Amino acid sequence: MTLRQARRLMLVVPAALYLFSWFHRVAPAVVAADLMRAFSITAAALGNLAAIYPYVFAAMALVAGSLADTLGPRWTIALGGATMGAGAVLFGVAPTFDIAFAGRLLVGLGASVLLIAWLSLASAWFRPDEFATVSGWTQAVGNAGALVAASPLALLVEALGWRHTFVLIGGLTLLLAAVAAALIRDRPESLGLPPVNPTESARTAPALAEVLRGVPGIVANRRTWPPILAAGGVYTTLITFLGLWGVPYLTQVYSLQRVNAATVVSMLAVGMGVGAPLVGWLSDRWLGLRRLPMVAFSAIYALCWVPLALGGDLKLPAGALAPFFLLMGLASSGLILLWSCVREVNDPRRVGIAVGFCNVPIFLGFALLQWLTGAILDAKWTGLMAGGTRLYLEAAYQAAFVVCLALAAGAVAAALLVTETRCRNVWQPAER
Repeated sequence: MTLRQARRLMLVVPAALYLFSWFHRVAPAVVAADLMRAFSITAAALGNLAAIYPYVFAAMALVAGSLADTLGPRWTIALGGATMGAGAVLFGVAPTFDIAFAGRLLVGLGASVLLIAWLSLASAWFRPDEFATVSGWTQAVGNAGALVAASPLALLVEALGWRHTFVLIGGLTLLLAAVAAALIRDRPESLGLPPVNPTESARTAPALAEVLRGVPGIVANRRTWPPILAAGGVYTTLITFLGLWGVPYLTQVYSLQRVNAATVVSMLAVGMGVGAPLVGWLSDRWLGLRRLPMVAFSAIYALCWVPLALGGDLKLPAGALAPFFLLMGLASSGLILLWSCVREVNDPRRVGIAVGFCNVPIFLGFALLQWLTGAILDAKWTGLMAGGTRLYLEAAYQAAFVVCLALAAGAVAAALLVTETRCRNVWQPAER
C-alpha cells in the first residue's frame, strides 16, 4: 500500500463513523413529534433529551483527548463507534423515556471521541499546512450525516417507524466500528511507510497523567479562548436550529410537511458541507490566514439570524427559505478554523487534549441553549395541541431565536480577537 492510498484510508474509515455521529446529533429534529407523542413529553423535556448529547461531549472532551493521546486514535475510534451503535439500538427499543435517555447517553459517549481521535490521527498522517483543509473535510462529512438525518431519515421513518429506523442505524454503526478496528493505524510507520511528520512520529505515547498535566496551560493560555468563543457562538445556534427546532418551526409557522421541512432545513448542512473544505482551503493555501476568514464568515452568519429572530417585514417568504438556509450554512463554515487556531497557539505535543478541550465550553453552551430555547417555547405556549404534540406560535419561536441572534453577534466580536498565526504554530513554552 502506498502512502497516498493509506492516507485516503485514514480519511474514509473514520469519516463513515463520524457521519453517523452527526446523524445522531441532528436526528431529534426529524423525529421530534414522534418522541413527544411516544413518551408524552414537553418541548423542554425534548430539549433535555437532545441536550444529553452535548452534555456528554462536554464531560468527555478532556477524556477523549487523553484517549487519543494515550490509547491511540485507532482504538479510540473503534470503541467509540461500538458504544454509539449500542446506544442507537437501545434508543430504538426503549419502552420508556428513561431508557431512551440512557440510549441517547450511550450514543453521546461513543460519538464524543470520534472527531478528536480523527483529528489526532490526521496530525500524524498529514502535514501542518494541510490540517485546516482536513478539518474542513471532517465537517463536510459531518454535514453529510446531517443531510442523511433530514429528508432520507424522514422518509425512512415514514416507511419503517422511528424505532426500527434507529435499530437499523445502530446495527450499521456497530459494523463500521469493527471495520475501523481492522483497518485504521495510528501512524504511517505501522504500515511500513515513512513518517509524514517525523517530529510527531518520533515521540512515544505519553502517560495519561502527563497528558492531563497539560490541561492547565491550555486553559490559562488567553489565546485559546477567542476561537472557542467565536466557533461556539456559531455552532451552538446552528445545531440548535438544525438539530432540534428547525423542522418544528417550518411545519408550524410555514405549514410545510415534515419531509419538505426536513429538506429545507437540510440546506444548512449542504451549505456547511460545501463551505467547510472551501474555508479550510482558503485559509491554508490561498490566504495563509486564520482570523480574516473567521471574522468574515461569522459576520455573515450573524446577519442570517436577523429575519428569523425579528420577523415582521423581515420575515422570509417560503420560496426564499431553501437558498437562505444554504447561505446560512455556508456562512457557518468559518467555525472549522477553530481547531487550527487552538492547535497553533498551544503545545504541539498535546494535539489531542488541546482539540478535546475545545468541546468543553462549546458543548456545554450547546446543551444549555437547547434547554433554554425549549423553556422559552414552553413559556410562550398558548395551549394549542395537535395529535398529542404542542404547537407554538411564530412569536414564541422568535423569542427563542433572539437568544441565538445575540450569541451569533457575540461570535463576531470574539473572532476579532483571534490570534493570527499565519498557519504555523506560535506557542512558546512560557506562554500564559
